[in-house]
Amino acid sequence: MHSPTAATLFATVLLCGATTVHAREPLWLNAVSVSGGQSNDSDESSVYRIGIQKDWRNSWFTQGAWYLGGYWDTQLGVLKPENGKRNKVYDLSVTPVFRFQRDAHLSSGVTPFAEAGIGIHLLNDTHIGDRSLSSPVQFGALIGMGLGFGERGQYELSYRFTHISNADLKQPNDGVDLHLLKLGYNFN
Repeated sequence: MHSPTAATLFATVLLCGATTVHAREPLWLNAVSVSGGQSNDSDESSVYRIGIQKDWRNSWFTQGAWYLGGYWDTQLGVLKPENGKRNKVYDLSVTPVFRFQRDAHLSSGVTPFAEAGIGIHLLNDTHIGDRSLSSPVQFGALIGMGLGFGERGQYELSYRFTHISNADLKQPNDGVDLHLLKLGYNFN
């Protein structure tokens, strides 16, 4: 089966997102993102991801300059071991992400944030280089921090650490740790 390239998928995500720019309330999409990085395993796999995000439209602890909110983060990624031992591994994930951030209206154009989430990853292969993940269904935990910026806070740059494993439901459970830089654009 022929897989679409990352460039084709990213163009599709941007096109779908652009159609929501003029709408008052996007139905399934608020933002798009691209990210890249490496795993910290012996294979030093390169990681590339594209994503779409949908804001929960809920926030908590809103009395001060900081508040807690969240969004759904859907990502399609590829992990490519540098040693050439295995083919690329494609990863589709859905993660609810909690974000603690400063209110953009009270900031001077830069909005810091911290975020965390736990979600589901579906892999097309259970081997990444020399690592065996044992099952195509994995859990992913992420923590990150970053800055929102731009005239309306529409851009963001962040660092994310993500750990993917099967939570010891099946052995071996080698897991993989990813270090990613993420660039996002919010349509709202």
